[in-house]
Formats: sequence, C-alpha cells, structure tokens
Amino acid sequence: MGGALTLLAVAFVSALVPVVNLEIYLGGMALLGHSLGAWELAGLAGIAAVGQIVGKTLFYFGGRGVLTATRWHRVAPTGVPDGSGSTRRTRVAARKTRIAARLSRWEERVRERPRLAVVLVGTSSCLGLPPFALVSVAAGTLRVPLPVFLLAGLAGRWARFAAVLALVQVSGS
Repeated sequence: MGGALTLLAVAFVSALVPVVNLEIYLGGMALLGHSLGAWELAGLAGIAAVGQIVGKTLFYFGGRGVLTATRWHRVAPTGVPDGSGSTRRTRVAARKTRIAARLSRWEERVRERPRLAVVLVGTSSCLGLPPFALVSVAAGTLRVPLPVFLLAGLAGRWARFAAVLALVQVSGS
C-alpha cells in the first residue's frame, strides 16, 4: 500500500514539475521489484495515470481561467509611447484581439468535432507530442469538456505507463 501511495505522489509531482521523470521512476520500480503480473502492471500503470491526470487537471483549470497566478505576473508599464506612434497598451490590446479570434475559431472547431479533442488529448497523453502539459492548458482554454479531457487523458497516460512497465520488465529479465 505504501508503494502505491508513493507512486501516486511521485506521479502527481511529476505532472507539475518537469524535471521529475515518472517514466524513470516506473522503470526503477519494474527493475528493482519482483516480476510483475499483468494485473499488477495494469494497476501500477493506473495509479501512475491517475496521479498524472490529477496534476494535469490543474493545468486544464489554469487554461480555463479557474486557477490564476496573478501575483507572479509582472506588470509592465503601459501607455508609454514607443516611438512608432502607438503605445504598449494599444499593441497589447491588438494582440489580445487576434489571439481571442484564433481561440474562438479553435473552440468552434472543437465544439463541431468532439472527436478532435479526444484524439488530440489522447495522443498527447500517450505519446507526449505535443507536450501534454501544453495540451492540458489548451484543452481548458478551448473549453474541451472536463469528462472528455479526463477520460482521454487517463486512457493515454495508462497506455504510456503500461508500455513503460512492460518494456522495462521484458528487457530487464
């Protein structure tokens, strides 16, 4: 039981801190522990996937605007002419308008094609390309339904970690 809780904690931390590599931790578990049966392997992969998804859900909520880190944002001076006749405030406002228009188009695409979100989240969570942390933020920003994000992400992470455990166990024996 203690090993499962430790794995859950490491998985959660690794979802938030990029230098904590869960695949290496799982590989060490598979090499240093006893030979894993199929059910044990599936269970460990599931625990790792749950820990990761809980952590990545914080990124999702950040993209959704629920969680913010405003106290870490540095406020730059605005309204200062830059020599080109415009101010920093007007340039920032124009950029925000362009970004909002792009996000709106992508949000509409995701709403029209719900499978697109499943494929993107599932592929990213399994392969890591594009990075799952970025896709988690994008999924929140694009208003991908939370159950879709959780299920596709959990399935992809489980497949990834089950493959890591199986490959290490096969190559280590």
